[in-house]
Amino acid sequence: MDIQKKLLEIMRDYTDGRITSAKKEDVLTADFGLNSFELFDLICIIEEQFELSIPDRILPTLVTVGDLVAYLEKEING
Repeated sequence: MDIQKKLLEIMRDYTDGRITSAKKEDVLTADFGLNSFELFDLICIIEEQFELSIPDRILPTLVTVGDLVAYLEKEING
């Protein structure tokens, strides 16, 4: 499974097509214009789509697309 590709699809759907590409160094809030509520909502959708739960203590470490991809890869692939 290409986690970054699936993540981009989720982000594109969530933003009604506003996000069309995502590089690992892109900052989730600043580069995509997401406020804290939108980011939390997006994380909830990501948890549903990937069928996992991201602990609250991890959320502050998920700053970039790369951070999120690395976390998801670690959780999914063990």
